[in-house]
Amino acid sequence: MEITKVDVYPREKEGSKLKAFVDFTIDDCLAIRGAKIIEGNTRLFVSMPGKLNKFGKEENVVFPTNRETREKFEDVILKEYEKVLKNKEN
Repeated sequence: MEITKVDVYPREKEGSKLKAFVDFTIDDCLAIRGAKIIEGNTRLFVSMPGKLNKFGKEENVVFPTNRETREKFEDVILKEYEKVLKNKEN
């Protein structure tokens, strides 16, 4: 399973932990829209798309079910985010 397309939409709101929205495609056949890049306490991480449950708490709608896949997704998505930021500076 490979991420075959990544679209990053940076957000530039001062003081916000939300750094970007992300849409990505897996194996050219499954599109995931609405992931977010968040600035955590120690690092950036990818938050998968979510919705509010019946108790008003946000829960992921789609998500990796193991650490290896989560790390693989984060690696590809965060590299693309850094590339977009770098291109924006030039």
